Amino acid sequence: MLEIIDEGILSKVPYRGAYMPSITELGDGSFIACQHVGLELGSPDNHIEVLWSADSCRNWNNQGSIHGAAPANDGWAYRGPDIQEGPNGRLIMTATRFEVGAGQLFDPDSEGLQRPEMILMWSDDGGRIWSQPQIVPVDLPPEKYTWNKAGDLIQLAPDRWMYPLETWKPEGYAGLPDQKAAAVFSTDQGETWGEFTVVADDPTGRRLWWDQMNTRLPDGRIYTMLWTHFYGTSEDLVNHWVVSADEGRSWSEPQLTNLQGQVCTPISLPDGRVAAIYNYRHEPQGVRIAVTEDLSHFDLENEVVVFDAGSEATLGEPDHENFLAEHMLIGFGKPKGVLLNDGTLLTFFWCTSGGATHTRWVRLTI
Repeated sequence: MLEIIDEGILSKVPYRGAYMPSITELGDGSFIACQHVGLELGSPDNHIEVLWSADSCRNWNNQGSIHGAAPANDGWAYRGPDIQEGPNGRLIMTATRFEVGAGQLFDPDSEGLQRPEMILMWSDDGGRIWSQPQIVPVDLPPEKYTWNKAGDLIQLAPDRWMYPLETWKPEGYAGLPDQKAAAVFSTDQGETWGEFTVVADDPTGRRLWWDQMNTRLPDGRIYTMLWTHFYGTSEDLVNHWVVSADEGRSWSEPQLTNLQGQVCTPISLPDGRVAAIYNYRHEPQGVRIAVTEDLSHFDLENEVVVFDAGSEATLGEPDHENFLAEHMLIGFGKPKGVLLNDGTLLTFFWCTSGGATHTRWVRLTI
């Protein structure tokens, strides 16, 4: 059984939104978090903030933007950051940044994205000062593909790191998007990147594999869950999963779960079970968490609602009949979680309540 034992607000800022939080427990027992903030979910002013907590997430100290006094003036919009503790205590931040063009990051007419870059940033002082972005290259033709971060960096071994991604098409490309879930790998602790591996792909282009989220199982396999969508429609399939038994070099064919969700983050448990926190976008909408013993069938009778979206599940009406345009008006999303050293489950997500879009955390026992 899952049971909520504590919850609170990570960050709520007047007159702007906070989105896509990530919280990391550090080796000294303190917590560091990051998120992107801006006027809207995908507005050109999106930039990254870092926060700390020394009292198990109850109170947070917000350092503010890591980009300096004028974060929106460098020509990039920064989104979806995550922080990990690397070798010798060095902190690693992964994120995607998008070129700030004349229009929106996503053009609903052409379905093109402004050009993104997957990046790494490093901190040697506990997250107070960050390096300039290091670009993570991907060996795909840029005239046909864009690529952005999806899921968390996995330090599989000192000489093998995995950086998950998904593809789309750039602004100006007239063809259909060739969307796939994939990953690139480093053999020198993130200094250089090379090997490219496809995690899930549908050659027909019918099924889209969005927002892959991953976890390392106790037996060493990498278990990845995928939001699965029919291209050109508003129809989601059930969440699918794939697994790799060879450090990400090859992947199983996608298999069904019984979760009818969108972004879905698995969290490996020590006994071999997996907890999954996911967006449920059917009435009543919200964020839910359930547990599976076989990687496919989740115990829906005992799942827990960690956020009830109510009437603020969406924030307006889109001006295009395009699913991605609709999705830019969602009021909650990107739920994630980690198993803490004390055995409890810490989950976090962004949501809207009382007109304020902000980030929250919920701690549960299992």
